[in-house]
Amino acid sequence: MEKLVTGNDQLVYNAFSFAVAAMAISFVYYLVSRSRVSPAYRSAVTMSAMICGIAAYHYWRMFSNFADGAPWNEGYRYADWLLTVPLLVAELVVVSGVAKEKASGLTTKLAVAALLMISTGYPGETAAAGSDASMIWFIVSMVFFVYILWNLFAGEVGKALKGQSGEIGKKLNNLRYVLLVTWSVYPIAYLLGDSESFLAKALDLSAGDSSTLIQVGYTVADVLAKPGYGLLILGIAIARSKAEGYREA
Repeated sequence: MEKLVTGNDQLVYNAFSFAVAAMAISFVYYLVSRSRVSPAYRSAVTMSAMICGIAAYHYWRMFSNFADGAPWNEGYRYADWLLTVPLLVAELVVVSGVAKEKASGLTTKLAVAALLMISTGYPGETAAAGSDASMIWFIVSMVFFVYILWNLFAGEVGKALKGQSGEIGKKLNNLRYVLLVTWSVYPIAYLLGDSESFLAKALDLSAGDSSTLIQVGYTVADVLAKPGYGLLILGIAIARSKAEGYREA
């Protein structure tokens, strides 16, 4: 492994530092917020805390790795995603209103798709810039990416969300689009991070620029898709709890 060489070390350093703080603060916040929702939805808030706690640890490792000038290990980021992305889709199912008899099976399918999406993206990420392997693994990973998004809009999750109305329905719809927008950053950052990809070439990016964009792009997306997404999950859980008559002690 070699050191991470970027076109703007200060920007990458600050992005990693901010992510560590954002994830750590969110971890504590979601833990203490569990009492604000009924027992039926506490698992979703607990998963938000777990996601941010796991991400805080891995971002601290990436931050330390980069700050010390040690050989760069992209595995930290993918280890984080392997643990947190299945939890992201699982907490969505908890608050979405999917029928209980379907929820377990749907969570399993989406979690497996998430694991396959991440595990097939890693060999592409670590392949040589501009190589066939980089693009082939990107396409394979995108198949699972599209499957998850299809489920949010046209599959079981999408159907469940259409049945929601009022404040809860609006919050769930916002959650779905936040996930769509934030997750769309990842494939764009992946392509920008390969200095030999068609997108990087079209923008005339140097290898250093590509390295900066992929690290900052992934980090911004992670902060939005974890602490930011967790706030929406918490808001929906609180709204559902109140609608069902729960009152915080």
